[in-house]
This record gives sequence, structure tokens and C-alpha cells, in this order.
Amino acid sequence: MPASLSSVQRYLSRLPQGADSYPACSVKASLIHNAMASRPLGRDVELPAAVRRLLDHLPPVSMWVPEVHFNILMLAILDVHFGTRDLVGYRDWVYTQNRKLFQTPLYRAVFLVISPDRLLYGMEKRWESFRKGSTLRYAQRGPREVELHLTAPPSLYASLHVQGMSEALRAGVDAAGGKRSRVAGELLSETEVLYRLTWD
Repeated sequence: MPASLSSVQRYLSRLPQGADSYPACSVKASLIHNAMASRPLGRDVELPAAVRRLLDHLPPVSMWVPEVHFNILMLAILDVHFGTRDLVGYRDWVYTQNRKLFQTPLYRAVFLVISPDRLLYGMEKRWESFRKGSTLRYAQRGPREVELHLTAPPSLYASLHVQGMSEALRAGVDAAGGKRSRVAGELLSETEVLYRLTWD
């Protein structure tokens, strides 16, 4: 793998079986379709064979695909299109892509009739609609202040994934009518992530 994919290399080195790790952890293919729509990865990008096959034969949006493969693709987008020196640009892109996703007919009706409180209160079930193999717990800490506790297999998520997910969550809160939302993600251990969300 070329040095330009340094984030991908670091991620793979921490997984017990590289790209084949944690097959029980999966995400909906719609997440990959959404990411690839604006930041494709050409054939010149040397990805693990299984990840390249996934890109070459994208399954329908409703299918489940290995989450490790999705995580590799997100890091590859960072490495190829932004570089680790432009994390702000990467985070802005993640936010913008998710805002666009939530404005599609599939999601728009949901966000028009829901508040940030109700969105996050039901986040545990919504998480299960898009991801398998990890769990999300909700905790209300005050008015317009919520914590989400994510538990997953060791090193499934790297700190860069946590930053990206923070922007996706912020996009969801804003789509549900939140103002000046703030999301801070923290990797507590190899298996735990804590997100703190506040909004006006």
C-alpha cells in the first residue's frame, strides 16, 4: 500500500486480521454509496483486495457490508482527497455529505417532524438500522445536552473515525432543527467511544 494511504495503513495494523477483521460488524451499503458519490477512489488507489472488490461491485443500498471495509474506505477518502493536514476539510465534507443525505426523500420527512431531543432519544434503535456488531447507549445529561456511549470490538474505530462520526451526528442534530450544535467525540479505550452533544 503506498505511503499516501498512511491512515489506512495505521488502521489495518491495529486490527487482529486486517481487512478481514470483525465480519459480524456491518453497515448498510447506502453509507458507501453516499461517500463515493462525491469522493470516488480510482483504480490507481491500492486498497485491500476485498475492499476493491466491494467498490467494483457496489451492492444495493439496503445490503449489509463489512464495517471494517467501510472504515477503510473513509480513511482512504481522507488520505487521497484531503490528507491528514486537512482534517478540517475532511470533517466539513463529512458534515456536508450527511446533510445532503438527510435531505433526500428517504430521510427528509423524518427530520421535518422530529426534534433533536427525539432524534437522539431514539438513537439506539436508529443505530441498529444502519450498523450491526456495535451498540449505542443514550444518556440525557441536561436540557439540550446528551451523551452517546458507543461500544465496539477492539480498534474497530480509530480516532479519525470518531471525528467523522462527530460530524455525522452534528449533521443529524442540525437536520432535526438544532441550532449552533456542538459534538465532541472521545475515544475512551479500544472498545469505547463517548460523544457529547449540545445545541441551542
